[in-house]
Amino acid sequence: MDMKRVNERIDELVKEAVSHQEKNGSFHYCFENSLLTDAVMIVLIRTLGLKEETLVDQLVHRLLMNQSRGGYWKLFEDDEGNLSATVQAYHSLLYSGKIEREHTQMKKAERYIQKWGGIEKTDSMTKVFLALNGHLEWPQLFHFPMLFMLIPGSSPVSFFDLSSYARLHFAPIILCQDLRYSIKTSWTPDLAHLLNEERVFSDAIKSFWDSIVQFPDNQLFKARKRAEQYMLQRIESDGTLLNYATATFFMIYAMLALGYEKQSPVILRAIDGLKGMLCLSENHIQNSPSTIWDTALITHTLQEAGLSSVDPIIMKASEYLGRNQHTKFGDWAMAKQNIIPGGWGFSEGNSIHPDVDDTTAALRAMKHASSSNSWQRGVNWILAMQNKDGGWPAFETDRKALLLKDLPIDGAQSSFPDDSSADLTGRTVEFLCNFAGLQHNHPSVVRGVKWLVSNQESDGSWCGRWGICYVYGTWAAVTGLKAAGYSASFPAISKGLEFLKKIQQEDGGWGESCKSDEQKKYISLSYSTPSQTAWAVDALTICGDKCDALHKGVEYLTKGAFENKELTYPTGAGLPGGFYVHYHSYKMIWPLLALAHYRQLLNQE
Repeated sequence: MDMKRVNERIDELVKEAVSHQEKNGSFHYCFENSLLTDAVMIVLIRTLGLKEETLVDQLVHRLLMNQSRGGYWKLFEDDEGNLSATVQAYHSLLYSGKIEREHTQMKKAERYIQKWGGIEKTDSMTKVFLALNGHLEWPQLFHFPMLFMLIPGSSPVSFFDLSSYARLHFAPIILCQDLRYSIKTSWTPDLAHLLNEERVFSDAIKSFWDSIVQFPDNQLFKARKRAEQYMLQRIESDGTLLNYATATFFMIYAMLALGYEKQSPVILRAIDGLKGMLCLSENHIQNSPSTIWDTALITHTLQEAGLSSVDPIIMKASEYLGRNQHTKFGDWAMAKQNIIPGGWGFSEGNSIHPDVDDTTAALRAMKHASSSNSWQRGVNWILAMQNKDGGWPAFETDRKALLLKDLPIDGAQSSFPDDSSADLTGRTVEFLCNFAGLQHNHPSVVRGVKWLVSNQESDGSWCGRWGICYVYGTWAAVTGLKAAGYSASFPAISKGLEFLKKIQQEDGGWGESCKSDEQKKYISLSYSTPSQTAWAVDALTICGDKCDALHKGVEYLTKGAFENKELTYPTGAGLPGGFYVHYHSYKMIWPLLALAHYRQLLNQE
């Protein structure tokens, strides 16, 4: 391998990273997610009568630019079209008043929607938005009774069995559903031509709905009040609901359903918070800006590439991260009442909803402060977040939603529980062993390793939850096991490495389709991506496997230029079949980390 080119590429990536540092020490990149956030923002602006024409123009332009020639919208490059995304875009474009139904591209979208079953065949979240805006009847959707909010947490099934992310969305949805709330304005388009099925409710649905509305009024009032308070108590300083755009959208509709005026302070503050999530470079409303995540990853990666912990760039970034460590108790504390706050969230505006991955990322970046009280608080919080099964979840321990995840709602299996995952468990074990100084026989490490080994797929891979998908999970698991003291010949590791070698592309890189996330099996992309290639290269490097596959992967990462599709393919995952993420930072972070580790490996010779 040409080490001169490796060093040149590392220098190029370091220079690129440093150029993005803000005055406050953070690194800011766009978190580009599905078009849902742009579509709903347009509708809300019109619904609330806000004078935001520039923003509407920006969002409309982005939607139109992302429409395919066939008239549909899709979630990723090799997607053949997505009905729900197409309905979201079509509806919001008409709602904007900026484009007419008779426009050629709108007629193409209309034909696509009709071909695939109409608006009633969309996913659950899209149906909720359609019901809120008067296009579908609420009783057609699956119903949680309002009194669900009053069931004690100690019961076999309760609201708090759901993951925190699911609860954020369900509290306002349950309210709107219970009140059968919908709102129409002069901007509301007619979607009757996209209703392909006769609206006839089954006897079972009618009976279920009748039983719900007959609950005692005082109990319904109490349940509604509890849902309202659940939201109000979790509003961040920027006015958003825990700094998530989709949850904030639902919250605004719920406030309207409860009788809040359109111009009420809580709604206007929420809108201001949503506007603050605009990524100007893409004219896009981010679901949750990734500033903490990006800053933590870049700060660690720059140090791996050779920058000293006392370099002004690293010091500024570390100080920024230190200022954003959580000091407030969040929902996680319900199960961990004796643990002091010490985690980090995904975004700067998130102060009470920390997660495991951001916390280990921040602590890696601040490894020079390992003797500090804040560092120890972070490590203690991470150790406390381990699930009973030995793995690590994203936000809270043992939220398994055992009965609820089987309900007939899209995404219930993946979003209702906060299950242990290979990516979080592998990365956490790696952190605890390589940075927190835990030995391989520490009980938390032993349990984490046992979970990883027992959850390996038959082909040697692991499924990642928050990245695409088997490449991501396998990288995290293999590097975690290696950090725990297992050699490359350990069966689980060797099988994982063989899986990665087997799926390498002809160009030397790795590329996995988002379809893997939907179908729960590895599906190859027709081309490679820098981030996925970097994960595979890093796994081989960390295990000291100096094979041809490794060197070919490095050649891919150091090539002169990439096609746009390689750089922009979404490699972040949110909701299978509904929500994928193109992290603008990933084309820099992961190749830099992998090449830095590769250089370290060769320098050991």
